[in-house]
Amino acid sequence: MRKVLSLLFIVISFYACQTEEPECFIVSGKIKDANGEKIYLIELKSNGINVLDSTILDDTGDFLFKGQTDIPKFYSLKAGNNNYLTLIIDNLDRIQVETHINNLWKNAKIEGSKASKEILYLRHQLENSIKQLDSLARFYKSQIGKRRYYKVKDSLNVVSENIIKTHTDFSKRFVKRNSNSLAGLMALYQQIAPRRYVLTLKNDFEYFNLIDTSLSRQYPKSDAVRKLHSQIVQFQESKKDQETEVLNVGVVAPDIKLPNPKGDTLVLSALRGKYVLVDFWASWSDPCCSENKFLMQVYDKYKAKGFEVFQISLDRTKKSWIKAIEKDQLPWLQVSDLLFWDSKAAKKYNVQKIPANFLLDKKGKIIAKDLRGDFLEAKLSEIFN
Repeated sequence: MRKVLSLLFIVISFYACQTEEPECFIVSGKIKDANGEKIYLIELKSNGINVLDSTILDDTGDFLFKGQTDIPKFYSLKAGNNNYLTLIIDNLDRIQVETHINNLWKNAKIEGSKASKEILYLRHQLENSIKQLDSLARFYKSQIGKRRYYKVKDSLNVVSENIIKTHTDFSKRFVKRNSNSLAGLMALYQQIAPRRYVLTLKNDFEYFNLIDTSLSRQYPKSDAVRKLHSQIVQFQESKKDQETEVLNVGVVAPDIKLPNPKGDTLVLSALRGKYVLVDFWASWSDPCCSENKFLMQVYDKYKAKGFEVFQISLDRTKKSWIKAIEKDQLPWLQVSDLLFWDSKAAKKYNVQKIPANFLLDKKGKIIAKDLRGDFLEAKLSEIFN
C-alpha cells in the first residue's frame, strides 16, 4: 500500500510540474561536449539515493529537470561514477547550471541558488587542500631512503598540519556564515583524508550544535537535519555516560571567577553566608528566558531573607547578553566569559544543556540541582519558612 501511495505522489507531482506556471523547482542548463551522454537528477538521502529523472543529452548539451519538495534538500546532477555536482534545492527554485561533461563540479557555474553556490565553493576549497596534501605525500615518498629524510619528514608534518588547520579554520567560518542553510550542515561532514574529518563532534561541538539549533527550528522534517540532531543526542548521552559525576549533592561547588557586564570580576565564593542559585542560561535560549520570568518572582520573595542568584551566560556576544538583561530587567548577579559552550564555568559544572542550576547552602555546598518552577519555590520555602 505504501508503494502505491508513493507512486501516486510521484505521478501527481510530475503532472503538477507540467502546468504553465509550475509550483515546483526547475534545474536547467548546458553541459558541454556531452552529446549522447546520460545525466541523472538524484535526491541524496541519509540512507541512500533516489533517482528522480534522467535524460540523454544531444549536441546542444541542454537539459531541464523539474520536481517538487516541501523543504530544501540535497540533490545531485550525476553523469557517471564520481562525476557529480551537488545542489541544494528548495521548491520554486530556478537553477541554471553550465559545466563540462568531463568534470561536472570542477567546471560548474551555478545561478539561482545561493546555497548551491556555497557548497560548490566549499568543495573547491576542500579539493584544493586535498591536492596540497597529496603533493606533500608524493614528495615525502620521494625522500624515503635519502640522507635528509628525517629532517624533511618533520618539516613536511608541520606543513601538512598547517594546511589542515587552515582548512579547518575556513570551515568554521563557513559554518557560521551558513548557519541557516544546509550548506552549513554539509561543511560538518568534510573528509580531508580517508576517515579524517575536518570537524568532529568531540573537538568542534559548538559548530555542530549551532547548525542543529538553527536548522531544527527551520526544517524539523528534514532527513539530513534529523540525522544530525540524532548524532548530537547520542554524542551527549555517550559523553555523559563516560564522565564521572563529581557535582553530587553534598559536595562544595567549584568556585567561579568571571567578569560581569561592566568588566568587574565577580567571585562565587564571596557569597558564602547566603543561599545561592548558580544558574546557567543564554539569551538565545527561549526556555532560559521563560524561566527567568519565574525566577524573578522567587528572587523578589526571598532576596531579603538571604537568597542570591549567580547567573552565568553562555552567550557569544556581549551585545546580545546585555540586551537580554536590560530587556527583562534581570536584577541579580551576572557573569560570562562569552565562550558559548566552551565556557570555563560550564565545563567545571559539566553543563550539557541549559537551563541548568545548582542550589548552594551558606557554606557553598550543593543541596539541590535543576530546580525550576514550583520545585524551586518549594525548596526555598522549606529553607526560609
